[in-house]
Order: sequence, then C-alpha cells, then structure tokens
Amino acid sequence: MKRKAEGVTDAFLFLLWVTGDGSKEAEAIKAYGFPEATVEALGASCDDIEGGPDPRELEEHTSARIAKWLAREHPGALAYFGDEYNAMDFWWTGVEYDENLFDWPFEPEELALQLPDTHYCTAHTWLAIVGHAMKVGAMQETNPHNLGQQRAAAIAATLCEWLHGFEGASGNSCNTFDPNSTARALGISEFFLGFEAARISDADLEDFCDTHEEDVDGLNGRALALITSELRGELRAGLSEYFGGDSALFWALHSAIWPHFDHPMIDAVDALLNVQAFNDMAELEAPWMFVSFGWCDSADL
Repeated sequence: MKRKAEGVTDAFLFLLWVTGDGSKEAEAIKAYGFPEATVEALGASCDDIEGGPDPRELEEHTSARIAKWLAREHPGALAYFGDEYNAMDFWWTGVEYDENLFDWPFEPEELALQLPDTHYCTAHTWLAIVGHAMKVGAMQETNPHNLGQQRAAAIAATLCEWLHGFEGASGNSCNTFDPNSTARALGISEFFLGFEAARISDADLEDFCDTHEEDVDGLNGRALALITSELRGELRAGLSEYFGGDSALFWALHSAIWPHFDHPMIDAVDALLNVQAFNDMAELEAPWMFVSFGWCDSADL
C-alpha cells in the first residue's frame, strides 16, 4: 500500500505446484492483498505434492512460465535487484516504465529505432531509468529550456551508443551505433552540436569544420560522437548507482541479450560472475570491463 501511494505499481506472478487448476489458491492469494497478481498452477500430481517437486522439473516449468509471462505482460521489463524486495526470496525481479515521466525533446519511439534490436522493447524503460539516474528533470529545470532539452537528447544519444557498445564488447553483434542517424532522430540542433564540439575539441567551430571536411550530416555525427564520448563516464556511474552496483548493471545488460530464468536470479548472477572455466572468463572479460570502466576497445568493434 505504501508503494502504491508513492505511485509505484507492483506486478506479481505466483506459480503454484498444486493439483487442479489452482483457482482456489488464486482466490486466496488475491484476497490476501494481491488483487492484480497473476496466479498459475504448474499442474503437479498427488505424488509430487507429497514428496516435493523434482528440482529440475520445477526449474523447467518455472523458467518457461516466467519467460512467457514477461513476453506477454511485461516486454519492456529489465532485470533489477530492487531494495524493496530484499526481505523475500523472489525468483526474478525487474523494473518497467509505467509512463513517460520526463519531458524528452523527442518521441521515445525515435530512440527505440536507434537502439540495438535486443533493447527495442525496453526503450521506454531505459529512458525512465536514465531520467532518474542522470536527474534529467532537475537538469531541465535549472538550465535554460532549450539547453536543458538539448542536453537531455545528448544523454539519450549516449545511452544509445553505450548499449551498442555493450553489444560489441559482449560479442553479441557489432557496434552499429550511427551518430549521424541518431542526431537526426533525436532532433539535436546543429548549434548545440557545433558549440559542444568546439568546447570538447578545444577548437573553434571553423577549425573543427576545416579538420573534418564533410557534409553537414557528417559533421553533426562527428560532433555527437565527441559529446557521447565525454558523457559515457557520467552515464555509467549513474546507471551503476541506480541498479545498485556494477554486478547488477552487468546482469541487466547481459540478461537482456541472454535471458536466464532457469534459477533464482541471485543464483544465476553468482553462477555467471563466479565462473571457473577459462573460456567463460575470456568471454566475460570484455563486457565486464565495459561495465566497470564505461568503455573498452572491443566495444568499438
């Protein structure tokens, strides 16, 4: 009730190892204080109930049901270890946007089209998270309106580049971030791009243009790449703090590409990050370095 009063909506999935369709148990759970919860029966036999479920069979059923529920009901959710849930053992916890809380100077769908395919459905959630992590609302209030809007768009572009960078670092796909296309999609003004490029590169705008003999579109892309490069560290730090540490941030990114529901989330994270095999360590080194430091050479590939 307290969280609801704060504007937070919790969605619960209860999986019951019971005989029958679980309708009676569902009524009891909803009456207990979870009226909007989804309750599903896993269809155990009487023998299973008496002796307890087979662990492997239970994990398979649980994994499949959670994956279907998230795909059906919460496609925009990202894995998240919230402090609110630490008092209980949940199989999986996540966060999902409820509505657009920030006044972005572009349509969220425009950003979604620029993101890696693995994050298309989570674009709104990422924007809500970045809005909190980077204090976008406060920034827009304290800066002149247009400057605040432009900086917010630059932060969103940095998020886009950063998610593409993790794709490259993790080996899931190449980094296909296109700063020219992103600058256009997010409506970042040429004045802002030129001013920031001159400030960051320590050159005046004329010298910057002479150095990069390209058309306007190409210059805009080069300028945005300079801006996002400067903002990477601030973005990484803000996201790490929001998620509760580098391990939780790493898990949110990794599981968005390779979902894991076979084990409780805390166990799955421990199993992934406490690898013993040399090959596994080699595969995780680059993406872990990316999350820890904000970028790495393999992120450019």
